[in-house]
Amino acid sequence: MKKFKSKKEKGITLVALVVTIVVLIILSTVSINTMFGDNGIISKAKKTKEVFENSKASEDESLAKLLNGFESEDIPDSGDVLPDNSSTNPQPVGTEVKLKDGWGTETVKHIKTSDGEEATEITKVSTVYAVSVGGGETVPVPKNFYYVGGNLSTGVIISDNKDDKYEAGKDKTTYDYTTSLKGNQFVWVPCDTSNYVKKSWGKQNAEWDTTTPKPELTQIEKYGGFYVGRYEAGLASNIKEFSTNQTHTGSNQIYNLDGVPQSKAGIVPWDFIDWTHAKANAERMYNNSYVSSGLITGTQWDVILNTLINKKLLTLADISTDSNTWGNYMNTSIAYNGRLSKSTYSSNWITQPFGTSTSGKTTSYSSNNGELLTTGASSVTEKYHIFDLAGNVWEWTEEDSHYATSGQYRVFRGGSYLDASSAYPACYRNCGSVSYTSPGLGFRAVLYIK
Repeated sequence: MKKFKSKKEKGITLVALVVTIVVLIILSTVSINTMFGDNGIISKAKKTKEVFENSKASEDESLAKLLNGFESEDIPDSGDVLPDNSSTNPQPVGTEVKLKDGWGTETVKHIKTSDGEEATEITKVSTVYAVSVGGGETVPVPKNFYYVGGNLSTGVIISDNKDDKYEAGKDKTTYDYTTSLKGNQFVWVPCDTSNYVKKSWGKQNAEWDTTTPKPELTQIEKYGGFYVGRYEAGLASNIKEFSTNQTHTGSNQIYNLDGVPQSKAGIVPWDFIDWTHAKANAERMYNNSYVSSGLITGTQWDVILNTLINKKLLTLADISTDSNTWGNYMNTSIAYNGRLSKSTYSSNWITQPFGTSTSGKTTSYSSNNGELLTTGASSVTEKYHIFDLAGNVWEWTEEDSHYATSGQYRVFRGGSYLDASSAYPACYRNCGSVSYTSPGLGFRAVLYIK
């Protein structure tokens, strides 16, 4: 039997269709607004893209500043606009000049192009800038450091404080300026791989490691020298000086503390410290994108002494026979301007606290007395703008000692205010266990260009 739809059924269907169309129109309008409106998805996507691009640009700018170090007003860009510096075209002292070949490094940055292909962008980055020191000679100065003064004959000084920067007409290398300089100071020791070697001076208490670790040669090969602390390591600014007499037992731990050493004049030498703490604290001075620091090595010590001989500042006898003319020893009397601490011997060495600043001469004591000076207190001890390589305090080095078959021993150099200058001249290799401490045993830091 055939079935027919009623008019009522047709009417309902038509109404439903109209309602459906209206709903679809409304939904379409909402969707279009959601997609294309002021606060729509596409608009938000565009804004997100803009934020991302702006953020990326900011990051790129920050990265560029990080790679380039200081702002241009502090350290000019080492580009092709800088002049050559040579014996035939010498530039004024203190002028930034072109980097020597090999002084720049390269970093590689990968970027994505718009079509999805990868492109490689190479950016040259240098950890140093080059400075003329007169006569067409150039030295590398690490970024965040400043050329103070000096040349390759007298010694080149740098500082980590901008206020110490070289000023034409002012000789900031004179002794009168030592306490005026504000930053930590280092001296450039020029050498190449042929003379960067250890030397046996004929005076040592035991066998020692005669090899030079290969990593030490990296900077020598690239830059032709190294930076050594101008002063013995001074006590960290956060550590209080001892205020009571200290007894030397070989294990007095009073200054076995963590801190950042100072390489400035007028500071209490960091003694009563074992090798382990000396090494760790020397490394605390610097560790950034441009430089690191560490304990002076045996090779560096020998190279410095050879430099003093080659520059005719001292004789071989001054270094290997008797250092009485340029060191603070028990048996010497030298002019000073600073502070001092007295030590006397009974059954043990007893060291007194440092007094106030004075001037005069140290006393030439008997074998039972000595006077320790603050860093750089005597111009007598300055050679090649480096202070106190002879006497004052022994200095821990990285060098291994073969003194004993059990335990670990390290070499220290230079003699101290508790020793006789002829028995322990500047070249002398002494040693102690890595836990040994003494009122006459400190350390010196060196600076490495990355």
